[in-house]
Amino acid sequence: GIDKHHMCSQKTLMSASSTCSNTVGSKSLQETHNERMEKFQFLVDRYDINPEFAARLRSLEGFEIVFIIDADVHGPYDRNPTRWDELRQTVSIVVDIACVFDPNGIDLFFLNRQAMRNVKNAEQLIPVFAVPPAGLTPMVRALRQVLEEKQVDIKERKLLILIATDGLPTDDKGNKDLKPFERVLRYERKPIDQIPVIIIACTDDTKCIDYLNNLDKKIPKLDVADDYKSEREEIHKAQGADFPFSFGDYVVKILIGAIDSWFDPLDERRVTGTRPPDRHTHREKKKDKCSLS
Repeated sequence: GIDKHHMCSQKTLMSASSTCSNTVGSKSLQETHNERMEKFQFLVDRYDINPEFAARLRSLEGFEIVFIIDADVHGPYDRNPTRWDELRQTVSIVVDIACVFDPNGIDLFFLNRQAMRNVKNAEQLIPVFAVPPAGLTPMVRALRQVLEEKQVDIKERKLLILIATDGLPTDDKGNKDLKPFERVLRYERKPIDQIPVIIIACTDDTKCIDYLNNLDKKIPKLDVADDYKSEREEIHKAQGADFPFSFGDYVVKILIGAIDSWFDPLDERRVTGTRPPDRHTHREKKKDKCSLS
């Protein structure tokens, strides 16, 4: 029979490949399309991404993607995996997926380290995440730097900003910097509907979580994501324990949670009509180590 998993991936990339049509001949266009199709299908399988989730990744077309990473993400060291490990895997999958839709790669800005531009392969991240996290959380400066650097790009395409942090924003001296951070999010994203922001909360700190969730409620085009374990628990509470939600699905939800409203109710109320289909039960493949289940 026809593999729905493959059909889903095919549809997802049909329009993505057409962006090359003005610059390459028909033969090389087909080759480019096939290469991207194969890469996308490989990622869907590798990270155990639900076909419905995978199909919705087409929302990323036309977006420039930037990651702002708080290189101070600690978390308990007896936690396995540590938050730093989980963040590394999240960023790796984001890079892999994003590069299917944006061959130029993504830019990574670190709060306390040099930026990395045009990252196209998760292997490029290995030396970065080998260095233990340390430093403050000067989020306002980093966010303004991104908005300033991407001014020209924003005129031609949308900008998706992913922020991973484990604490409240501070200035360069370590003082809390809450109001300025809120002002940048609210007033300095111009136009705001072209620059969605996703904040990944890498912390159990109640004050920090409450602060971020409060921002989520009152600032448009802003989405806050919890760690994988917490997100999965919330989704299973709303959808039932049999609802498929791999680590790959979690990363997809992070990537397009602020773009595709279909994901909004997943952790709030049972989804009807658009519930993702169950995974193929006949595929008895081992879970990839990145599934973290």
